[in-house]
Amino acid sequence: MKILSIYPYTHISSAALMINGKIEAAISEERLNRIKMSTLFPLKSINWCLKKCKVKLKDIDLIVVPWNPSHNINTASSRWINDLRWRGEMLTNIPIHIMKILDEEPSPFMSIEFNKKKIVYLNHHECHAASAFYTSPFKRCDILTIDGHGEVDSCFFGTGVNKLISEKDTIKYPHSVGLFYGAFTNFLGFKPDSDEWKAMALSSYKFKEKNDFLRKAEKLFILQDGKFELDLSYFDYYLFDKKKYFFNSKFKKLFGEPRKKNEKIKKHHYKIASAMQYSFEKIVFYLLKNLKKRGSKSNNLVLAGGAAMNCVFNGLLNKKKIYKNVYIPAYPDDTGVSIGAAYLANYKFNKKIKRKIYHEKHNYFGPSYSNNEVLTELKKSKLSFINPKDLEKYIAIKISEGKLVGWFQGSMEFSHRALGNRSILADPRNPKMKDILNRAIKFREGFRPFAPSVLEEEASKIFELNKKDRVYFMEKTAIVRTNWRKKIPAVTHVDNTARVQTVSKKINPKFYKLIQEFKKITGVPILVNTSFNLNGEPIVCDPNDAIRTFFSCGLDLLVIGDYVVSK
Repeated sequence: MKILSIYPYTHISSAALMINGKIEAAISEERLNRIKMSTLFPLKSINWCLKKCKVKLKDIDLIVVPWNPSHNINTASSRWINDLRWRGEMLTNIPIHIMKILDEEPSPFMSIEFNKKKIVYLNHHECHAASAFYTSPFKRCDILTIDGHGEVDSCFFGTGVNKLISEKDTIKYPHSVGLFYGAFTNFLGFKPDSDEWKAMALSSYKFKEKNDFLRKAEKLFILQDGKFELDLSYFDYYLFDKKKYFFNSKFKKLFGEPRKKNEKIKKHHYKIASAMQYSFEKIVFYLLKNLKKRGSKSNNLVLAGGAAMNCVFNGLLNKKKIYKNVYIPAYPDDTGVSIGAAYLANYKFNKKIKRKIYHEKHNYFGPSYSNNEVLTELKKSKLSFINPKDLEKYIAIKISEGKLVGWFQGSMEFSHRALGNRSILADPRNPKMKDILNRAIKFREGFRPFAPSVLEEEASKIFELNKKDRVYFMEKTAIVRTNWRKKIPAVTHVDNTARVQTVSKKINPKFYKLIQEFKKITGVPILVNTSFNLNGEPIVCDPNDAIRTFFSCGLDLLVIGDYVVSK
């Protein structure tokens, strides 16, 4: 069975192709059209998926969309109100307006036929749930998904058993943990629905004196009967009129004047961010305790939705011990619902198949390029290059000498985080490296931290992780052990944590060998790893993107396939 999954118009458009129950290709439209966070219809992504798998549209058995327009016909949102296409374009206007006068509840999913092709519209949060459950190693687990909102839900409580996902409860829009966080992101001078990780980074700056904003933040929400509600009198995002901010004047009376976009970040901004993160953690842990009481009677949990990108919160999950085992996919946000929809359709409509349990450990679903293709591009650009006999050893030496390296290898990562195939790499021992990378390479705010990629067998020695812990997707932070903090200052954040990626020899042998060679030279089994892109641009996709980015910033070396380009 061939399933094409398409997610257009919101947050970040993407497409995925599943063949016989396995994801064979997945890509975000931004990587191909080079528009950061592109919400355009993913036509380029669809064509690439089909081409990569040598499949024509006529060969597709089912087209699925991770959004059911029949469920959100009366859901107002100031975030979309000026978009003339809104959601109607997913289905056409006439049936949407007709559905408004129907007495019965909308179906769990709906389908239409177009040119003999069946298009099925699935529930957004159920697709989030599927992206986590079906890629997890669990036969039985509880499921929590949290985002700004789907069609009408902002939170989904459910269970996964064998191949069945069951809903236990939901929280309805406009009450939204995601938009609670978005309002603070907006207040702190960043772009909501986009820059929440900037606000999260700010929250790590703690101060010894009392934070009065903690008490104020708790006035914004109520936790009761296992659920969450916002005091909507502080927010504007849910109003049908287009508003400038997610928050209103009452919110400002509580927290003061919002930070302007380019205004210097002051002490009270850090405190507000800390109050935001603390409140977020309090809310989600409360919801998890409720889910545990009502769930599958399992010690397993999967998380998805944009809120599952909060690696600071994710790092606390093991300490709280609500669940023994937790899985978060590489793409928990809206990027990943195209993959989730494919899995959900596979098990919902392909009744005879049994679920194959496996633990997804990579997100390398994008384009790859042979050495011949790379060579052609280098010659076309008239670039000088070398082909070292032992590439990994050569580059490890260069990094140990302070060189900044663009690393372009294998298949491109799907989702936001570069995991060693489209990465910028550097020496973690240099205390000035964070500032160098932010200023000369990424052209971004100085407070933004960088992640360590560490050999998986060494991780527990350096970070407060169990020996068996694997963090394949940089999905959580961990405390850097005291004796290592001064050794790796470039990846140790102000709160002594780091967003870790454990690197497996089996999953990415080339990247593993590079870090191994760096360890032989320095004794440190870690490299600084950040995504290969400039601020405001998507991660590089093809060799031409890599070359252009390399010559647009302060990188010293470009490693592309087996070839090395220097300036």
